[in-house]
Amino acid sequence: MDNETTSDSVMQGSISFPDAKNTPKIRVGIMLKSVHLPAWFYSILDSIATSDYATLELVISPQTAQQKTSYPDNLRANPKPFFYSAYMELENHLLRREPDAFAPMDAQKLLQNVPKIELHIRKNTDSDWIEKEDVEKIREYQLDVILPYGWGLLKGDILDAARYGLWSYYHDDTTVQRGGPPGFWATFERRGERGAILQVLTEDVDKGMVIYRSSFPCYTFCVSKNNNHCFLRSSLFVPRLLKRLYNEGENAFFSILKEENKDVEFYDTVFYTTPSNLKFLTAFIHHTYRIGVEVLRYQFIQQQWMLMYDLRDQISTSFWRFKKILPPKDRFWTDPHICFKDDTYYIFIEECIYKQNKGHISVIEMQQSGKYSDPVLVLDEPFHLSYPHVFDHNGTFYMIPETSQANSINLYQCTDFPTTWKHQATLMDSVNAVDSTILFHKNKWWLFTNISEPKGTFNYNELFLFYSDNLMSNNWHSHPMNPVLSDVKRARSAGKIFEQQGILYRPSQCGVPLYGYGVKLNEIVTLTENDYREREIAFIEPKWDKKVQGVHTFCHENRLTMIDGYYDRFFLRG
Repeated sequence: MDNETTSDSVMQGSISFPDAKNTPKIRVGIMLKSVHLPAWFYSILDSIATSDYATLELVISPQTAQQKTSYPDNLRANPKPFFYSAYMELENHLLRREPDAFAPMDAQKLLQNVPKIELHIRKNTDSDWIEKEDVEKIREYQLDVILPYGWGLLKGDILDAARYGLWSYYHDDTTVQRGGPPGFWATFERRGERGAILQVLTEDVDKGMVIYRSSFPCYTFCVSKNNNHCFLRSSLFVPRLLKRLYNEGENAFFSILKEENKDVEFYDTVFYTTPSNLKFLTAFIHHTYRIGVEVLRYQFIQQQWMLMYDLRDQISTSFWRFKKILPPKDRFWTDPHICFKDDTYYIFIEECIYKQNKGHISVIEMQQSGKYSDPVLVLDEPFHLSYPHVFDHNGTFYMIPETSQANSINLYQCTDFPTTWKHQATLMDSVNAVDSTILFHKNKWWLFTNISEPKGTFNYNELFLFYSDNLMSNNWHSHPMNPVLSDVKRARSAGKIFEQQGILYRPSQCGVPLYGYGVKLNEIVTLTENDYREREIAFIEPKWDKKVQGVHTFCHENRLTMIDGYYDRFFLRG
């Protein structure tokens, strides 16, 4: 809770799996200036070394070892960004990150049995140039992919030294920012979103084929926290892509990429650079002011979620017609899910009393006239509950509420509708998942959920898909395209998947510029065991009422269309 650039995931076409016994592993070379690596990049090498789809075949390094310079030496050499450098040092020192994407790791043992080549490097003004005879030595290893780390811009023959080129990271959203430093301007300009890409390097650094694109939330206060999440998440890009390349084969893999890269990407903003002392001070004053305002707002303003509904023969699309169901001041109501039974609507919601700071599931009964009852508690656990996804199968009602605090996805069965529910099965254990949504389609169960992967990252900007023939299974099959979406603007589920005129629609949350901002409706174009595609068809933003600040759930059943929304109200914290 985007455009049809669909998932940042590359796999938008059907997948054919080769025979693993006859398929050679992807041969990977690494360009390193030092074996001392940050944890995020070390984890990439470790994943490759222990995988069944790729191997580490060559380490490429300069003849002269890179001399590690101290922080004071860097400042003496380049005093212009003194304040920026000092600020980042202070953030990194004061703010604990767990896990830490930049924790120092020694890759010497990991790479001890991998062949090594030392190169002559010619340093140009803006690039590292590798001599042609050295490139020919690299070609002898018949590499499929080369991963550079810690190098400057690479140009010349080295770009063609591997079959599929050099795969390089850029840790920001190239549609919004080019240049650097990573995460700084996204945080200080309070964008609410940042991205990362993996691309095939070309002579023009901005024109390389994008092979993976992801976007995630951006903390408004802390650069290092933003970077930690971004680099942790991006450590999964290379392993995911290598595995897909291995499974699909070259033709299918790159034909899809070419299709996704066919549109021209314009860039009409300034080229960002490390701020000079004056620019940093200006940005820092604005940044500090915004933080002060947010802290002040927190002391006096409370977000209160409410419900809104409309009854008519078709899906209601004019939100100014919706009537509000307002909760008492001591709680909020959100995440409505509707069941229609015996001419009555049963609206299951998350109800959270502020002082308890823990949600439970309640139900509201509504008549066809629009008359409704007060909420009645129907499910409570020692841990937080929300997003009561309720569905009917063969006359039995089931619920999958969000139980991320329990690190599991749990299925409940209704034994006395609508008030009595019992735990029936744990569909997945040891998983930090939110807003799990079930669809029974073509005699198969499909489970859509958002998972935090790896540990320490957000759990709502990547959508994972699983399938099973048995609802009660605790061994769901992971879809080969997982994650099928990696985009904070539409990955997280926002309600039950519903069908209209033979078309399946998946509501999703748009978490930009703030969590809970809007809802997107996506048409599910393809849903098979090998392929998943969807396209955005509508974007619901909270513009019809000046008091409504956000909306993050959409549901429709029979004649009732329902959403939630929040508004700011005065609230003095104790």
